[in-house]
Amino acid sequence: MRKSLLFSVAFVLTTVSFGPLAYGAGYPIGEGKPPVSVSDINIQNAVTGRVTGAEGPLAGVTVAVVGGTTSTSTDAEGGYSIQAPVGATLRFTYLGYHSQDVVVSGNTLDVNLEAEDTTLDEVVVVGYGSQRRSNITGAVSTVDTEKTFETRPITDVGRALQGAVSGLSVSTPSGDLGGDPTIRLRGVSGSLQTQGGASPLILVDGVEVPSLSMINPTDIETMSVVKDASAAIYGSRAAWGVVLIKTKSGKRNTKTSINYSNNIALQKPTTTPVIAGGAEGARAGLLAQQRTNPSLTGYNNLGTRYDDYAIEKMEEWERLYGGQNLGLEMVEGRDWEVKDGFLYFHRPWDAESMFMRDFTPQQNHNLSITGGSDKVNYNAGFGLVSQTGILRENPDKYNRYNFNLGINADLNDWLTGFAKVLYSASDASKPYSFNGDVYEPIFYMYRWPRNFPYGTIDGLPMRNTITDVQQANMNVRTLNMTRMSFGGQATIMEGLTLDADYTYSQYLNRFDTNGGSVTGWDFWNKTDFDYVTYTGATHDRARKDRSISTRHVANMYATYDKSFNDAHNFKFMAGANAELAESDNVWGQRLGLLDQNYPQLGLATGDQTASSGASHWSTLGFFGRINYDYQNKYLFEVLARYDGSSRFNKENVWGFFPAMSAGYVLSQEEFMDWSKPYLDFLKVRASWGSVGNQTVPPGLYLSTLSQAATGWLVDGVNQNTMATPTIVSQNLTWETVTTQEIGVDAAFFQNKFNVTFNRFRRTVSDLITGGVVLPSSFGALSPLRNFGEMQTNGWELELAYNHSFSNGLNMRLAGQLSDFKETITKFDGQAQVNVNGTSTNYEGKLIGEIWGYETDRLFQLDDFTANPDGSYTLRDGIPSQAYYETATFKFGPGDVKYKDLDGDGVIGIGDGTVQNPGDRRIIGNSNPRYQYGFRADFDYKGFDLGFFLQGVGSRDIWAGGDFVVPGWRPAEAWYAHQMDYWTPENTGAFYYRPTNQNQSNTTLNHMPQTRYLMDMSYLRLKNLTFGYTLPSSVMDKAKISKLRVFFSGENLLEFDNLDVPVDPEIDYTVAGRDDSNAFGRSGDDLNTFGRVYPYRRTFSLGLQLTF
Repeated sequence: MRKSLLFSVAFVLTTVSFGPLAYGAGYPIGEGKPPVSVSDINIQNAVTGRVTGAEGPLAGVTVAVVGGTTSTSTDAEGGYSIQAPVGATLRFTYLGYHSQDVVVSGNTLDVNLEAEDTTLDEVVVVGYGSQRRSNITGAVSTVDTEKTFETRPITDVGRALQGAVSGLSVSTPSGDLGGDPTIRLRGVSGSLQTQGGASPLILVDGVEVPSLSMINPTDIETMSVVKDASAAIYGSRAAWGVVLIKTKSGKRNTKTSINYSNNIALQKPTTTPVIAGGAEGARAGLLAQQRTNPSLTGYNNLGTRYDDYAIEKMEEWERLYGGQNLGLEMVEGRDWEVKDGFLYFHRPWDAESMFMRDFTPQQNHNLSITGGSDKVNYNAGFGLVSQTGILRENPDKYNRYNFNLGINADLNDWLTGFAKVLYSASDASKPYSFNGDVYEPIFYMYRWPRNFPYGTIDGLPMRNTITDVQQANMNVRTLNMTRMSFGGQATIMEGLTLDADYTYSQYLNRFDTNGGSVTGWDFWNKTDFDYVTYTGATHDRARKDRSISTRHVANMYATYDKSFNDAHNFKFMAGANAELAESDNVWGQRLGLLDQNYPQLGLATGDQTASSGASHWSTLGFFGRINYDYQNKYLFEVLARYDGSSRFNKENVWGFFPAMSAGYVLSQEEFMDWSKPYLDFLKVRASWGSVGNQTVPPGLYLSTLSQAATGWLVDGVNQNTMATPTIVSQNLTWETVTTQEIGVDAAFFQNKFNVTFNRFRRTVSDLITGGVVLPSSFGALSPLRNFGEMQTNGWELELAYNHSFSNGLNMRLAGQLSDFKETITKFDGQAQVNVNGTSTNYEGKLIGEIWGYETDRLFQLDDFTANPDGSYTLRDGIPSQAYYETATFKFGPGDVKYKDLDGDGVIGIGDGTVQNPGDRRIIGNSNPRYQYGFRADFDYKGFDLGFFLQGVGSRDIWAGGDFVVPGWRPAEAWYAHQMDYWTPENTGAFYYRPTNQNQSNTTLNHMPQTRYLMDMSYLRLKNLTFGYTLPSSVMDKAKISKLRVFFSGENLLEFDNLDVPVDPEIDYTVAGRDDSNAFGRSGDDLNTFGRVYPYRRTFSLGLQLTF
């Protein structure tokens, strides 16, 4: 019934919307000729004059004959000369000033332009409507779409937003092509159960998109970010705010305009690891393992021997052959040898240069066609992004194609209709990885020492990651989004309109895996070579993954505007919103391909497996809003939403969420007249409201069974088991997100200087948390319940300054700074400090806190008494660290000395609780603090220059893995930055004496501590753009409206405090995850941190052309 009704409405609206268009639009029937231009019938007249502003002459003002083709610009003194007949109209336009039309009455015409209040008069898109910025009582930020998107060599909207909006956090785990950044608003976690953290709802033309990477940045006309309780109008999925994007549409009464833009770019990594020299790394590895095994004389790794002889031969090779181009062929005796039953590799390899290219290409092309008559306006846009990745062999590639089409039409004098189509398709191809289910060669390239062999023997390759990539089949993932929207607006009576729209979206995800085999000289764990196919049978496979997601969204709302006595202004809005989302996925796999060139399941002979899944959710909401202002001085807004969600059981489906706000424009009061010489506008505002959070895992109120295969065989078959059902609470309901806020908006000096400040508190009550601790005899975990509470407190500051100088130079400056803290304010549970630097949840916990020791220094020889057997005894008065010693490891000279904070003479953990953590304290926080951005733009006589700075004032990481923990796996790669380690000759070193950390960042010398805590604060030159727009006098002859050429650079320079060569923007959690199935290895992977797909600098040339 519901679907039949939706399609019936869709058919009727489609017929009404497009029927009149079949008969044409624009000129009335019988009047097919356009009006004759005045320039065609009147005698031309030379008009000269001068254009001024409040501060003197204005250079670069466009002067054009209305209805004609003649135009010019003013010179440095504001002067101009143009041919125009008496009676014609000249239009004077200039950025930051009100346009002015003046009728020609003679040969001289001087004009004075008035500066416009661009900020206060700006119309801002808000929930189901729009408002003048000066009347907004909530916290809404807008994005300068032209500067943020159109002139930068970016491929996705998310990365471009970094630093552009106060309170908005953008992070990425790596620089992977086509990677989707994580976006958070006013916090990171949001809630303990929230899926995706404090991610705002992203709406494009009123409908959610799953990823900003699907949107072409140049298709965006306006973007605003709703941060406070006014987001409640969008319901339960807007608990963390809303990003509102409106795509471009043509304008009425404008001729058809064709716009083309492109940028051709080269990219290179910002920073990458540097593997230590072969002898250096081997020496450190040997010393580290001798710490716990003093009698050790050497060790083996992947069949290769490392001992004093190996170190000697690697040093000898460098002396004899270093710097020579010896080709790939490895010569026995010179580059490798077998001695005393051990295999030695002497020759070092520049694996980074062999594996990765220094520069990779990127191109971006965009074409749009816009225009309109007095009844119809339209826009069509096409976009192409193409990137080639860093791999030198079998390079990875990413392509995205975008198309959008929008039509708006007056169907009659009371009804307008619109239709829009958005389409996005992307494909990412990457070599199959033989080390896991997906692609991770970058990690393995950085995993092995400098002497790991990448050459050939008898012209045939060795077993290594470069060989893997060279022989790998390509695997392709394609994503397609198709979205169709239509709707209309009916004017029922003066001031009353009714809007209705319907959108259907479909998302297709396809991933084709083509396995295969790799052949090379296998020397791993051997003392000789075998030329074999060394990948297992499980890699010889074809796999197909398919998923489809659909979404239906319908909105209907009425708006009524009414004013009384030009003083009391009302706006009422009420409506309903319904959404239904469904998803299906299926995958199948078969081993034993007959031919790798045809990776189809039907062309394989081995075992086959398959699986599938499905999900759905729906919401229904009824909402309303009342706005009132008195003489634009006293401003009030009240809104509410009654929301239903399928994620909760039937007793708790519905929730009611109200919000209210008020504003007071003090600058309109008489008692503020004294400030008028410099204060143009001053508004204080406050808001309060709540919204339900339904972004929690579905079915939390359902008791579920889980199936698993056991290790028990019955008749040769593994038996399946069903686990005991979980215990759940039938009373689980909405988490309620309540936001309180106060803010100030001000404009000074003829609206040139604008200030916005917000102070907010967001409280998540009825937080879904674990239940009370039950005795073990109960036999199950306690059920989840609505018990806890979290608070996010923060502030935001936005500044903007615009000025036009009399010599024609225009300057625009804008900056933002914000900060937040997330705290658990109510929780029932034991407050424990974990060995990895985290803690359990507890009341008072600051989200992201890192616990650890305060490092004193490195132990020196005079801290100990040397014993005859070579051991050391700690001198009296120095706190003992024996708690962390083992049977094979004792602290000695060169090891880390921790501070005794509790003064008991022993370094320890107390009872492991937050109340008694021993000598540990909170040493940092992984959440970003003091995020900022600054933009400056200048233009002068056709030249323009802009730069954008972005950064984070405070952020910490306690990381793991070989790259940051010397001796993590001492037999594997060591890195150049780790060579500054303690020896009796280098007592002032940064790193401790080489130690076998046994894959741990929680023991021995690398326990969580202040010395090796990574300071991820940074300042980055995010963008630098220089352009030139050719004069209109030149372009008019070529029938070109505008031609601009520009150079733009992205991520050009950064300043940080890191001791490890890693990009400071890398995303990472303090706990880390060992996720081997992430492309290039995830930045969250504890073992592989820093050895990920690199972030990139971009250097581009581009043009913007308008006909």
